[in-house]
Amino acid sequence: MLCFTIFFFFFFLDIAPPRNPSWLEKIQQTVSSILQAVNFFQNPVDKSEAARVRKEYEESSTKLSKLQSRISSLTQKLKHDFGTEKEFYSFYGHCFESKQNKYVYKVCPFKQASQVEVHTTTRLGHWDKFEDLYRSMIFSNGDRCWNGPDRSLKVKLRCGLKNELTDVDEPSRCEYVAFLSTPALCLEEKLKELEYKLDLMNKEQPQGHDEL
Repeated sequence: MLCFTIFFFFFFLDIAPPRNPSWLEKIQQTVSSILQAVNFFQNPVDKSEAARVRKEYEESSTKLSKLQSRISSLTQKLKHDFGTEKEFYSFYGHCFESKQNKYVYKVCPFKQASQVEVHTTTRLGHWDKFEDLYRSMIFSNGDRCWNGPDRSLKVKLRCGLKNELTDVDEPSRCEYVAFLSTPALCLEEKLKELEYKLDLMNKEQPQGHDEL
């Protein structure tokens, strides 16, 4: 009803002869103010624009979530000790297996080690640390032995052409030992070999050339 009245009023103003322009202008300004107050001049909502903004927000939220997950994963990696030259970084996220008789031994550096027999898995230990100047990996606090201690595993590292887990043994009850050949250790051994040869050369070099 209000819309019809206002429309009729403006229509009447358009067809009526202007007797007093100043008076008409005042009336028009008053009606215009009323219309603005009740939002008659407000533009309708653009649904397609709202959908676009919503889509951009959802995509940005997804990207942010992925970035936060990536940062969390990298933060967890940085907590590990990968060696003096980060030579054991390639071990992260990898597992090494060896079949010995009826058992399959699985060693996952920085995580855990296990012994699998058919469908039964026995935890030999959780990742603990490196020992012996990065020559051994220690896994401790594994599944408890029957009437005995918690299982543990010591993996001795040695130079090899490829990563290969071998010679898993149990020299003491529930205390396991294995060997892991890896190229990661060859770099260190090669360096020590070169340092040893350099020391021999320095010792064999004649002295007395300080004046040069």
